[in-house]
Amino acid sequence: MEEPNLARERCRPNMPSSSPSKVFEQLVDAKTIEFPDRQHSMSMSMELAPPSAASLSPNKAPNNDSGALTSSAPQPLPPSPNGKLFSHVEKAENPQPPVMKKEHLQQHPPTPTSVTAIQDTVERIVNAVENRDASSRESALANGTTSQRQILEVTHGGPLTSTELSQLALLCTAGFSSTKNGGPKQYDQSSLWAAVDGDLLAALTPMLRAHVTSAMRVDLVGEGLGVISKTVQAENSPEKKSGPVITIHQWMMQVAKYSGPNAAPLGSLGDSKLEPGAGFGRLQILLCGLEASNILLSIMAAPGIDRRVIEDESIEACVTLIKNHIQKHLIPALSNTGHVGMSMTASGYGSGGEETEQTPKSKKSRSVSPNRGVVAKSLKAVYSPILSTVGQFGTMIERADAFVVSNEMDDSLLFTLSGAALSTLMIDASPLVRADAASLASIIQVSSMDLIAAIFRRYPRHRSIIVEDLFPLMLKLPASKRSLRTFLVKKSSASSSTNDIVKGPPTSNVDDHEYIQPICALTLLLIQSCVVMPSQDDDEHMEGAEDSNDSWALKDDHSGLQGCVAVCNQFTSQMLQRCARKGEEGGASEFRPILSNLVDDLLLVRHLPEYPAAGMLLLYLSHRLGSDLLRASSAAKNQVEATYLATAMDAFGKITSAVAGSLQRNRENPFKLPESMDLCAPSPEPREEINRCFCGRGNLDTFMVDCDRCHSWHHGSCVGITKDTVPDIWMCDDCTLQKTVADQAKVFARGNRDSDSLTSTDHNHVLRQLLLSYLTWTAQASHSQIAERAREFLIASWVKQLEGSDETLGSFDLGLVRNFAISQWTLPTPQPNQQRPRAHLTDDGNQRIMTSLVASSELCVSFNRLLGVILRLMGDKLASLRKLSVKAILQVVNIDPALMTQPTVRKEVSRCFHDESISVREAAVSLVGDYIIQSPNLAAAFHAPLLERVVDKGISVRKRAVRIFRDVLLSNPTYEGRAAACHAMMQRAADRKEDDGVRDLIHETFHTLWFNSKAFDMGTTGSPAKSKPGQLGTKAELYCREVSTQMVEVVRVSGSNDILSALVKGLLFGFSEGDKDKKNVERKKRQEDSRSQCNLLVKALIELLLSFEDTRDHNEDDGKQLVAILATLSVFSQTYPELLVPHVDTLLPYLKGDNGVKRYEAAVVSQVSSMISVASSHFSSGELSRLTSGELPTDLVNICYKFPSEAVTSAVEALAKLANHPDATSDSIQEKKLLKLATQFYSYLLKTKDVTNDFSSMKKSVRDNVRRALAALGSICRFYECAGAVDDHNLDSTVFSVETDVTKLQLSNNVLSNASFALFMEYLNKEDESTKCLALRAMNGVFISRPRVVLVAEQLGIIPSVIGSEAPPSVQIESLRCWRDILISEEERIDSGAAKAKMDAQKNVTLSKRIGGDQDGDACISGSVLTKHSDRLYELTLSKDEKVRHMIIDLIGHLLRQGLINPMETVPHLLAVQGDVKSPSTRALALKLLLTEGEKRPDMLRE
Repeated sequence: MEEPNLARERCRPNMPSSSPSKVFEQLVDAKTIEFPDRQHSMSMSMELAPPSAASLSPNKAPNNDSGALTSSAPQPLPPSPNGKLFSHVEKAENPQPPVMKKEHLQQHPPTPTSVTAIQDTVERIVNAVENRDASSRESALANGTTSQRQILEVTHGGPLTSTELSQLALLCTAGFSSTKNGGPKQYDQSSLWAAVDGDLLAALTPMLRAHVTSAMRVDLVGEGLGVISKTVQAENSPEKKSGPVITIHQWMMQVAKYSGPNAAPLGSLGDSKLEPGAGFGRLQILLCGLEASNILLSIMAAPGIDRRVIEDESIEACVTLIKNHIQKHLIPALSNTGHVGMSMTASGYGSGGEETEQTPKSKKSRSVSPNRGVVAKSLKAVYSPILSTVGQFGTMIERADAFVVSNEMDDSLLFTLSGAALSTLMIDASPLVRADAASLASIIQVSSMDLIAAIFRRYPRHRSIIVEDLFPLMLKLPASKRSLRTFLVKKSSASSSTNDIVKGPPTSNVDDHEYIQPICALTLLLIQSCVVMPSQDDDEHMEGAEDSNDSWALKDDHSGLQGCVAVCNQFTSQMLQRCARKGEEGGASEFRPILSNLVDDLLLVRHLPEYPAAGMLLLYLSHRLGSDLLRASSAAKNQVEATYLATAMDAFGKITSAVAGSLQRNRENPFKLPESMDLCAPSPEPREEINRCFCGRGNLDTFMVDCDRCHSWHHGSCVGITKDTVPDIWMCDDCTLQKTVADQAKVFARGNRDSDSLTSTDHNHVLRQLLLSYLTWTAQASHSQIAERAREFLIASWVKQLEGSDETLGSFDLGLVRNFAISQWTLPTPQPNQQRPRAHLTDDGNQRIMTSLVASSELCVSFNRLLGVILRLMGDKLASLRKLSVKAILQVVNIDPALMTQPTVRKEVSRCFHDESISVREAAVSLVGDYIIQSPNLAAAFHAPLLERVVDKGISVRKRAVRIFRDVLLSNPTYEGRAAACHAMMQRAADRKEDDGVRDLIHETFHTLWFNSKAFDMGTTGSPAKSKPGQLGTKAELYCREVSTQMVEVVRVSGSNDILSALVKGLLFGFSEGDKDKKNVERKKRQEDSRSQCNLLVKALIELLLSFEDTRDHNEDDGKQLVAILATLSVFSQTYPELLVPHVDTLLPYLKGDNGVKRYEAAVVSQVSSMISVASSHFSSGELSRLTSGELPTDLVNICYKFPSEAVTSAVEALAKLANHPDATSDSIQEKKLLKLATQFYSYLLKTKDVTNDFSSMKKSVRDNVRRALAALGSICRFYECAGAVDDHNLDSTVFSVETDVTKLQLSNNVLSNASFALFMEYLNKEDESTKCLALRAMNGVFISRPRVVLVAEQLGIIPSVIGSEAPPSVQIESLRCWRDILISEEERIDSGAAKAKMDAQKNVTLSKRIGGDQDGDACISGSVLTKHSDRLYELTLSKDEKVRHMIIDLIGHLLRQGLINPMETVPHLLAVQGDVKSPSTRALALKLLLTEGEKRPDMLRE
């Protein structure tokens, strides 16, 4: 077979590279070495240089007649998906194109050598050596000089010259071939070496062994360290003239000359190893030894060779050289670790020299510690020639592979060889040594892996030992992110996320490959190497199972996979046993991340045809992990290692989620294969050309090919075809599948079938055959052992699947299919210029096949069992297992959200919502949250459980629930459960005992949902959207409509706008807690920023109100919606009242009280009245005149007569604000209405005050009228600001008397207020508690408007009477509530600036009072009076009534915040309240106050 041209192979895309030995033969004819100082170089001329020694030469080689490959930089090896060595080689930095001489391009592979030529060459060399030996002995006897043999042994390490070694190497290269037709490596001229005279070969092998033995003793790195040590010690020695020294570059130079600072003749150093050029001599011995070992292995591996040639000493020498070269040279050179652990002695040579007795002087010099960076840099002069032997060493490993397969070896040598090969996986390639160090390391590792696989396949009895050797090795592997995964594999789109889209052709070099750990690739190769050929009949025994004592053979299995199963069992068992150990025993903590990384790699390659064993290993891993987890479920708590359970569950979850992803991909994108043999006819010609390329790109300006069956077009780069490689007939993947199904259906269909239907089982047989054809072509083209073992594993798996199949499930004759599959076991011999078979799919087609076959594999079939294990553990007694299982099911659901629709899954998840462990509940909430976000349409199924978690005891659970609702509302603003969710979150934020972190998160959530500035910015730049008539147009306005709808729904669900009002104010202006001391400038800026947003929201709410009126049914249920809209508007009226002015006319009709919502009329008129009240101050003079001249004052008065006290208060406030408007006259309509209203209610109270002392016995109508009259009169006293209402500092209590002549009542000069207060005191003295409370509430209006009246109440003994122990609890509660309202009102009056504005409007206030801040003095009156009764307040904390205790703690909180009470006296009482077990809310409120005080005064709590 003609060898492929190397230049064309390197430039051809997607073509597998040749075998390493062939590449080595073509790359090099001479080898050069150039040292870093670039002053001295050496050149070793040979008729044929060692095949691989120059292939990776670091520098440019001199001209050579043989035509060497030259380059100024190391040549990177092109990645090939199917090559044996070069498919796993990383590209070097700044790769240079290969440069070849014309003579090399014309060079042909060596022609076959005849037996006579081989025998003549061997005989001539043997005779030459014997003649030299005889001549040397005679010369030594005659002259006493050094013999030529001794010179050769010193310079070359043996009796052979470089020319003789090259001639022998040429013979081995000519006869050696990497073709492995399903078995061991063989020779094309297998009879040639066997035909050579055995005596000649027996005489030659000791000569070769001498070179190998000499090379075994070479340690370039260790000896180089000795040179560096000597140089450093000499430079740091206090005696500068201690003698001549050399540098590492002089030590490695070829010409033996000395030019040091202290010149001396050669030999003056007293050690031949330290002479200039000594390193070059040692390198020569090493190179000759490697060449001799190559020759020895080639001869001994030849079939039929004379057994005298295969000597134990020769085998041992070769194995030892391989071991030493790996451990002493290649690993330190590639990893740049030769200087690590070095011992700097006076005359030592590191690891390779002998230490002498240390004198005091040498002991002193031992303390010298040179810079390791300098030592490492100097060692590069040694590393460079060592790395030039990588190619030659790779050839030697291949020939050792062939020898292992064809010969029986001693167990100790086998273990030495396998151990050395395994140690190559520890290489941590350093780019500091060479840019392509990773590529060189890959060459060594892949060759070593093939050798280990050969040993593993050839010696079943040693498999268990080799598997056990893998685990100590895992602890020594590189763990850095850069070096962890270095084994190159082709990227599979199926192994990525289901949402990933493969962009660009699959043959492109961008993101076309992935990396896995070499140890993972080796494990899979070992498993696949155990497969044997299935038996043709059930009665036959399996090949390789003859040994009845072999534990690796399963006699009942005839598929050939019994060895693979045994390896999987041992590997998984040993791995998990090490991971399950407790603590740090046996490196358990280090094995757990190894297990996790291994699972990741297996999941990455399980869709690749070259690694079918990944599915088997994952299957057994999942079985073992599931068993361990279930076993831990029943074990005692202290017997379970928690860290291992976490690792095991994580790995188990990864496997299960990957299986779920495979099933989902196959379910969503199934193969569309013909379901009947009649449907396999050719497709009709299309009327127009169609681009059906799977990449999804359009008709680009690029080369495209046409399918000869369906005539669809595909990009040539996507299907791997160039203009020069267009086949005569080409079909796309779909047509190839159609035709293959038709062809195989005709061959394998049963003759007695009832119909022509084809099932999925039949389709799988066709897909397996297509995949087998692909692997066969790959193995032929690349000579890849991985591909060969993969196709054998595929055949055996196919046979195993056939043995367990029911023949009635398909139309194919399973017996014929089985025999046909086994008949393809032997790899066909490749023919020259062989092309791909026609029934061959593209890479995309092969990946689709793998996806389909993986989905039907045993691992995917066991998905229900895997899922069942997780669901069972979700109900385990161990909380840690329950939490881990929920996280595992989360991984699965993230891949396939449809699983949450299964009743069993939903049942277990719902149960976890009520788990006793907070961590389990949090994990369950996280699971459902991800599920809802991915499937918003199914969010309603878990709405109620999530809503319950908003009030969960666990803070982390509440936070997670809030985040979920935030994400749901952001992604789906029309979510049906939005009102309940928002209401629940607002309640949590308003709860004083809520955690600050949860509250902040809720505030952030609502700010994002309702006041997102980016959404409002679209109102100025967004283009008007198409909308229905009457709807808002811009995107921002549409967004506001959704937000306003959400707010209305929240208010409707909560039944009040109090929480929403506090939230909106806090979001826009800052919350009161912690935000009180902000500067006014910052507050005003926030107001300006939020004004435009609120303006849009108000417009949206008005639009929503109009839309509601247009569509309402005028039934009773509409009242709740109407109240919710008005209450939401009221929230913004309190924030920005001026925004409501343009919409007042829209609101006024609702004051009539005839809105058709009888149950909600009071709430409607109350909300509208409140909005009129706050907006009145922004009415212009004309607007005020227009409104008051209409029906507005009359409507407000009518509300006071028709509705309960809450509506009366709002209506009175609105009427009073209209009367107090700056533009209103003294005889305005609204003021007259207000005075008339006050006179009527005052007259009624005056008339009924003496009727009875106990109004509880009166009629309900009387009680209601009294209630309304007290509420209205108290509200008038509170809200109307009359002229001349400033009280004297020493207010006389005698002014407060009941006026019996109602005609004398007037609003000015506090006449009405004084008379009303006296009347209120009359009702306060009544016997029934309800009347007392109403009187207190009415008096509270006077206290708020006139703080100095509190002093009068104190003088009259009113305050002690209402908070004293004799007062009923209801009166105590009402009095405390009144004091709280007074404090809050005064605080708001001062903060808003109303107090200062009122003082500035009064002309009789002196300048000194203005400067002193008289309004602050009035504000402190109520607090001062309460401070006087602080002892009584503290006593109320011990009240028997639960409501009294709660109210007094609330009042104390306000007093503490305003600084009106001593914290030192208060804290002990708050601590005592912590024992209030009957009132958790009171205890929580007191705790909140304690925490606040603790933050302000930490030392106080410590005391």
